Amino acid sequence: MRLFKRKEKKFRSGIVIAEKGKKIGSGGYTRLRDNIIYLNATGNKKVIQIESAVPHEGKTTLVANLAVSLGYTDKKVLIIDLDLRRPRLHRMFKLAKETGLADFILSTASKEEILKETEYPNVKIITRGAEVTNPSLILLSDKFKNLMAELREEFDYIIIDCAPMLQVSDYIHVSKISDGILFLAAFGKTTKAQVSEAINELRKNNIEVLGSVFTMYDKKKDKSYGYYGRYYSYEYEDHEN
Repeated sequence: MRLFKRKEKKFRSGIVIAEKGKKIGSGGYTRLRDNIIYLNATGNKKVIQIESAVPHEGKTTLVANLAVSLGYTDKKVLIIDLDLRRPRLHRMFKLAKETGLADFILSTASKEEILKETEYPNVKIITRGAEVTNPSLILLSDKFKNLMAELREEFDYIIIDCAPMLQVSDYIHVSKISDGILFLAAFGKTTKAQVSEAINELRKNNIEVLGSVFTMYDKKKDKSYGYYGRYYSYEYEDHEN
């Protein structure tokens, strides 16, 4: 699936789904949303971990737009920013990152206080909150695991924005509370070696890959980058459902 068409070397990095029934450059998100709904037909694929090999592959943009698109189908959606070193989701929704997950873990904020409303229907967000020096202490804590168990019962979908896999190993801990990974690779940016290394890490840790998304696709440059299309369709063949 190809998303984020580039124009003059730029792509739309905000929330592009304007309102219910009206979409601005969001056809790819609609198809992705429908695939996610199909995957969760039995209700066992509701906590989805969004991963990429390296930074700047459109991960946070995808998380925000997928959540908004799901919200417009009357699904209760929660977004959690677990890129604990470089949180960005709060900017997408024009919210402060303060009073978030870290504050809940530190017992300085309640669950109700960290569940923030957005301007979009049926979509809530948990931001990072206080600065985190050791993300593993949060992700491995019983308080975090218990929180996720409660939230799983309250929402139809939980979409998690995670740190790039080849930078830190947080994805291993997050995978313990998610139902699978949606893996991103950017056109003309992510290399074969980076994708291969990331996929091998997922296989090594027995982490389920629900599917893959090819971001920042530029049709005009498709011929010059033709090997990317052939490579990705081959590499992801075994992982797409």
